[in-house]
Formats: sequence, structure tokens, C-alpha cells
Amino acid sequence: MSMRTRLMVTTAVIVVIVVGVLSAGIYSTFSRQLVRQVDKTLDDRVVMIADSLRRANSMQNPGRRQRNPLDDALLPTRFDTVTQVIDINGLVVLALGEADLPITQQTLQIANNPLGGSARNTITVAGNKYRMLTVPLSGGGALQIAKDINDLQRAQNGMRGWLFALGPVGIVVAAVAGWWVARRTAKPIQQLATAAEEIARTRDLSTTLEIEGDSEIQQLSSSFNTMLAALQLSNVQQKQLVQDASHELRTPLTSLRANAELLQRENLDETTKQSLLRDIAAEIDELTDLSSELTALASDQRLVEELQEIDLLEACEDIATRASRRTGRSIAVSSSHPASVKVRPSQFDRAIGNLVDNALKFCPTPDNVEINVVGSRVEVVDHGPGISDADKPLVFDRFYRATATRALPGSGLGLAIVKQFADDHHAIVSISDTPGGGATIALTFAN
Repeated sequence: MSMRTRLMVTTAVIVVIVVGVLSAGIYSTFSRQLVRQVDKTLDDRVVMIADSLRRANSMQNPGRRQRNPLDDALLPTRFDTVTQVIDINGLVVLALGEADLPITQQTLQIANNPLGGSARNTITVAGNKYRMLTVPLSGGGALQIAKDINDLQRAQNGMRGWLFALGPVGIVVAAVAGWWVARRTAKPIQQLATAAEEIARTRDLSTTLEIEGDSEIQQLSSSFNTMLAALQLSNVQQKQLVQDASHELRTPLTSLRANAELLQRENLDETTKQSLLRDIAAEIDELTDLSSELTALASDQRLVEELQEIDLLEACEDIATRASRRTGRSIAVSSSHPASVKVRPSQFDRAIGNLVDNALKFCPTPDNVEINVVGSRVEVVDHGPGISDADKPLVFDRFYRATATRALPGSGLGLAIVKQFADDHHAIVSISDTPGGGATIALTFAN
């Protein structure tokens, strides 16, 4: 089932429930109100009868025979109610109206107990509905007074008919409104899905979606365009990396092929042969380093390694110790209020290790390489030839090598790995000149 259909069906079901509940509530309230009005009319008739009896008794002359005061009291009720008086045995003493009211066991109990209270009932006599009130008489017996409620029933039936007639209309209107809202909501999403399928088919990541809709749809469209831009940039970088890697691999592979062909000659002396073997070993080492660095650039450490909090001073001391053991060079570590930061430890070790290796490579042997930890900033300082101002903006590009360093071993990926680490951890990498000569490369982490 499509989202549009689900929205329409859901809207219609909600309206059915709401209309049903409201209709039942309106009908029930209307019916109770009509019954209350009839009951009030009956109560008023009883009060009127009681007042008439009290007036008749107060004006009665003991020396003169009087008419039955109950007859006079009941006269005003004969036109709009059915009235019936019974004695304690249930015999009808007086009846006014066209209907004979039923005498039940409850009626007899009220007739025999002046303090027994009253009773209200809805009865049917000869096919007509009445609302009946039964009250006890002070001398025994009971008064039954009933009012025809056929008009009330007709009013209730009329209201019920209108509710049943208007309910389906409201449901249809709600279904149409739900369909319109669902169509308006689903249309941009459907456009987005169609565009995504087209992009998946054509692999054209340069597409920009222009979808009109509510703010949420606009936000979704903007996010999708941002994702496409990121994918396009990643695709371009991937192609560039493959092209650059192919170019960089071509040189050592060509050298290996040439050396291998020379080794096949039978007239090579031992000295030349050993020289060629050393060149081959050097080229293999360079290929190994290049492969390792390409793997580091291609793999997303954010997916395979979680952030951990490390002490910058301890981590830098470990890196310095390993580099000194490997190269035999001295690497000094100093600190001032060293901080702890959250990084991916393996990625951090490789980034700082690359900076130390670069410093060792370009720093003359007698001079020390220094690692300074100042708060959340790590500086790797060398005292070599430094980096020219023209090369500083480019040294973090993949495979870029300054003119002065192209004769030295290296792949041109070390600083690119450092830049990627900085970007992944929202850090800032910067280059400055070391006083007295050399370069200082710093990584500054956000607090």
C-alpha cells in the first residue's frame, strides 16, 4: 500500500471514529435534554395539582357539602396529559385522557406507602409512547400522570436520520481532503524517489534537485543535494586518487622492470649486479610504503575505530620513543599544560608519526626533532631547510612534492594523511617557519 493510500485511509478512519463519537454524543445529549423537559413538565403538573388541593382544602366550609377537590385540581391536566388516580388496591378511582395507564407492582407499592417516593417510566400504550410519573397520595393511593412523547420520538428519529445522512457526507469529504493532503505530501517524496532512481541508473551525481513543498520537504531536498555534492566530491577525489596512484606507481614499476631486464644480461659484473639488487630493494620498499599510505587514505577510520580520550603528552612520548628506536635519532618532547582529547588512536599515531618521519627526513642529522604539547596543540618542529611560502598551501595535497624534495624518497602522501586526520577530528593543521630555519607543523584540537 502506498503512502498516499495509507494517509487517505487513515484520515477517513479517524473521521469515521470522530463523526461516530460526536454523533452518538450529540444524539444522547439531545435525547436526554428532551426527556428532562418532559419530566419537568410532569413535575410542574404534580406541583400544580398539589397547590390546587391545598387551596381547595383551605377554602372548604365545614357546614356545606363540597365537590371532590381532586376533580378540580385535575381539570387543567386533561388537555395535555393522561391522568389516573388509583387506590391502595390498584383500582382506578379517576381517569382523565384517552389511554389507560398500566398498574404495576411498583405502582401498588407507591400507592400503599405515602413516603415511598416516586417513579418515572417510559411506557407504550396502544402503540403510543408515554413518559409517566407516579407519586403517592397523602391519604393512600397514587397519582399517575403521563405525557405523550411521540413528538419527542419523531424529533429523535429526525436527528438520527440527519446524523446518519451527514455522517457519510463528512466521511467522503474527509476522504477527499485526506487524498488531497496525501497527494500534496507524497508528490515531492515521489519526485525525490524518482530522482534517486534516475541517479542510481545514470550514476550522474551532478544532478541538483529542485522540489517545492513544505519546510520539511525543502529540508529533505536540501539534505539530498548536500549528500549528492558530497558523493560527487568523493567520486572526484577517488578518481583523482586512482589517477595519481597510477602515475606514482608507474615510476618505481618502470625502474623495477628496467633493473630486472639488466639483471638478465649475462655479462654483468658482480658490482653492477649488487647495485641493481639494491635499487630493486629500494624500489620495493618505496612501493610498500606507497601501498600502506594509499590504504590509509582509502580506508575510512571513522567506520572502523571509535573515538577514545587520550593524553596528548603520553601519546606523543610513545610516538617519539618508537621513532627514536627505529631511526637512532633523538626526538625531544616538551609540554605545557598538556590536555586530553578524543581521537581515534591509530589514526592519531599515524598522523603524528608521519609528521615526525618528515621532520627526521628533512632535518640534518645533528639537529634534533622536537614535539611540543601546549594545551590541546601538538607541534612537530624541525631545523631543516623549511618549506617555501609557495609550497605551503600545496603540501597537504595528495602526491604533491616540492621541487626541492623530489629527489628524496617518499610518496607525497604523508601530509595528505595528516590533513585527512585533521578533517576527521575537526582539528586545524598549520605550517609556520621555525626560528633559525626549518618548519613547524601544528595540529590544534577543538576544546
